[in-house]
Amino acid sequence: MRREYVRLLNAKVTQTPIMVENGPEQWRATQVFIRGNWMLRGDTVSADVPASLNPFPKDQLHNRLGFANWVLAPENPLTSRAVVNRVWEQLFGSGIVESLEDFGTQGAAPSHPALLDWLALRFRVDHQWHLKALIRDMVLSATYRQDSRITAELQARDPQNRLLARGPRVRLSFEQMRDQALAVGGLLSSRMRGPSVMPYQPAGIWSSVYSSERWKDSEGEDRYRRSVYTYTKRTSPYPSMMMFDGSSREVCTSRRIRTNTPLQALVTLNDSSFLVVARALAPLMMAHSDQVGAQIDGGYERIMFRTMTPSKRAVLEKLYREALSFYREHESDAEKLMAQKKPRPEEAAMTVVANALLNLDETITKN
Repeated sequence: MRREYVRLLNAKVTQTPIMVENGPEQWRATQVFIRGNWMLRGDTVSADVPASLNPFPKDQLHNRLGFANWVLAPENPLTSRAVVNRVWEQLFGSGIVESLEDFGTQGAAPSHPALLDWLALRFRVDHQWHLKALIRDMVLSATYRQDSRITAELQARDPQNRLLARGPRVRLSFEQMRDQALAVGGLLSSRMRGPSVMPYQPAGIWSSVYSSERWKDSEGEDRYRRSVYTYTKRTSPYPSMMMFDGSSREVCTSRRIRTNTPLQALVTLNDSSFLVVARALAPLMMAHSDQVGAQIDGGYERIMFRTMTPSKRAVLEKLYREALSFYREHESDAEKLMAQKKPRPEEAAMTVVANALLNLDETITKN
């Protein structure tokens, strides 16, 4: 018995802490503070759910597990609607109920209540809470596949597209833009799970005030992992994400508000992450053909999956010629751009074009 005890005591186990809730015998009494004064205590109250919704399951304790069962109960009308509305907002730019954070009487009314009811019921009953099946329903719908171009009549009648008369057109989040850029540059890592990583970011920004911790760029494949794995610290968040309305993680953020500022353009044009992608994309474009116009066409098709118009190609060819002329005369500037000794002026010029392609409105906007 003692040998078994020693073996268990020294066994290698997972070191993940798990919170265990106290039993009912250890629960403390909770009383109403009269006018918020903790010295004046009123009636004793207990945990419960709103009377306007489905009743709490009779066979469950009033604890977190019981609450979870109440949230997912078939009688609960709120959970599936809230999930469906959030997925709709991610795809269409605005939820059927615009106020994602408030489904109550103080929130916005649904623009299409019958559609919200049908999607919520299908998500819970037919799809059994499977998000992929729900997303498939939405993206294959005729509503989602509409042209996003707007007419003057629609602009005047429905500028926010609440009537869903056209397809969604919204700017991507920073995480989506960065991951898309890495993918078209052939850099995006497909490795899943694991610890957080520290990808490229401008030097001298991130620091830890109360310790000696510093931002140390990850090496190899870790530099190009998806943005969801980026190391985040509340006192010093990833700066590029903050420029695109990311959360500082100091408070709960129920919805990101999309903004459009000059700083965002500076990030996508000059941030280390995007410059690295432009350097990687330029050789892929140059390998496409011996002709500059065809090289630019190849880069555009790689990003947009459609053919470039002649007018756009003419603008980018002019940009290439101007950049080529500049870098032939300013070798030091080419070295700074390419982060290498004596780069080819042609490759530096194509990097400028690649950077411009990554910054096109149609590249960073979901049409």
